[in-house]
Amino acid sequence: MGYSTGKVNSLFVAKTFNIYSDLLSRLAIPLSVSEAHGISVGLLCGQASGRAKSRWLTELLDAADITAETVQERATDIRELDSWFSGTVAALNDPELAFEPAMPDNLAPLADRAAGLIDFCTGFNYGLGLSSGGRDTPSLPGDTREVIADFQAMQNIDLDDLDDTDDGDWQELFEFLRVGVLLVHEELQPVAGAAHNQVH
Repeated sequence: MGYSTGKVNSLFVAKTFNIYSDLLSRLAIPLSVSEAHGISVGLLCGQASGRAKSRWLTELLDAADITAETVQERATDIRELDSWFSGTVAALNDPELAFEPAMPDNLAPLADRAAGLIDFCTGFNYGLGLSSGGRDTPSLPGDTREVIADFQAMQNIDLDDLDDTDDGDWQELFEFLRVGVLLVHEELQPVAGAAHNQVH
């Protein structure tokens, strides 16, 4: 039996999301896939990729209480984290604007997808704060400040008020989130973002 393109894409997203969920679980990292991805993206928006990767791995491994003495035992899984980060860098710099926040797929319950959106916004704002070197929000460019404020508001979505009739609203929020990230990345990383088409 064949699948529609939308269903195939959803199945691919679900498989990928589950791979990263299993990876975080094996490493005992107490973060959701969406939050971990949000932190990496926030860091990448605020600093060079090499520094961002080092800080991201440190944040995740510290959260899992993985010490320098035990890193070698987890080398395979840590290499998978490294590969995930590299994929995120490539997506953010893709000229076709292929980047998407890591979320449960469209076949997941709306509450799970909304929780993923909240987690991503939480992680993104945290990662961007880490990368800002202590700068206050007013020192950031205007569009970036607006996006941060919008993402902070999205963190306060009440999951108890959602039902499946809100699916269209969630799709709009997801696209708003995706484009907002690309705008911040282009504004704070103009060299890396120069390959992008103008995001509207």
